[in-house]
Amino acid sequence: MAYINDLDIQITLATKPLTVQGFSKILILGNRTSPNTLIGHYGEYADLAGMITAGFVSTDPEYKMAALIFAQSPCPSEIAVHIHDAATDIDDALDTLVLTHNDWYGLLITSRDADDLHTAGTWALGHEKLFIGCTASPTALTDRNNIREAYVIHDKATDYPEAAWAGLCFPQSIGSITWKWKSPTGVVASSFTLTQLNAIRDGKGQTFSERSGIVYSDEGITTGGEYIDVIMSRDYIKARLGEALFALQTRVGKIPFDDYGGAMLEATIRDVLRQAGKQGIIAKAVSEADKKLSDEGEYMYQVYVPPRSEVPANDRAERKWTGITFSFALAGAVHKTQISGTITI
Repeated sequence: MAYINDLDIQITLATKPLTVQGFSKILILGNRTSPNTLIGHYGEYADLAGMITAGFVSTDPEYKMAALIFAQSPCPSEIAVHIHDAATDIDDALDTLVLTHNDWYGLLITSRDADDLHTAGTWALGHEKLFIGCTASPTALTDRNNIREAYVIHDKATDYPEAAWAGLCFPQSIGSITWKWKSPTGVVASSFTLTQLNAIRDGKGQTFSERSGIVYSDEGITTGGEYIDVIMSRDYIKARLGEALFALQTRVGKIPFDDYGGAMLEATIRDVLRQAGKQGIIAKAVSEADKKLSDEGEYMYQVYVPPRSEVPANDRAERKWTGITFSFALAGAVHKTQISGTITI
């Protein structure tokens, strides 16, 4: 259902090293050529049996991807599957789909074609979704720069390893994991050389490697250079703030345009940020230096709501409280270590 959005929330990413809405539901987008009876189909499934009932067979790519998703622990409680006509562009198919089915966040496609992958990633960027693609060719990363697409480069791309990775990572509490070091069920290591692995990482992709008998995702980054968990954290906080502020507006008779009303807004924002801290999204304030970046001394966030007197008269006349800001430090995750040791006699 359409609505006018009067809750304007902007979060700027300033996290380069130094240099709800549910986030677990995944859409699998497949394609068929006519006269396949599944063209135009959309379904939501809690298990593979439901897909069989709907007309899928175990050799279908959508079924194979779903099987890998449901094989993970934890795994999403439900996935969505949509089949579009192969003659329709992916972006057109998705544009049509979200008019009626838009309660999913992660996007996978059955196609391994580079142009299709790029189209899906570009679409995700414009719609605040997160696309996880897979191909056997590292050249698919060339010239890609998109914070809402991440690529698994794997010589066994047609085994859909990205579906297993997505199935394991999406349902976990945002802030509790990084997408690196994960060992999803049903995935084997790629057979790339070290030179190829370095090229994949330089292109801001990832694959699956094996060390000490463990197969693991060797990065967790988007082609835009931002970590996947950072993008999900941003989306989570934006969604929770929107929900909390909407709930406040509908729960009380009104938010008065005075400093008491400003305090109500500030308390609501702080509640969301405090929960984000508890989830591991926002860093804990441990040292005295940390606490200088913390309003409350526990997590590293700061909130500022200007007093009514500082809100321009024109904005007050329009019942718009402007100038509200917040900032926080991400907890992040350790992806690399550098250790020096000394042996003495």
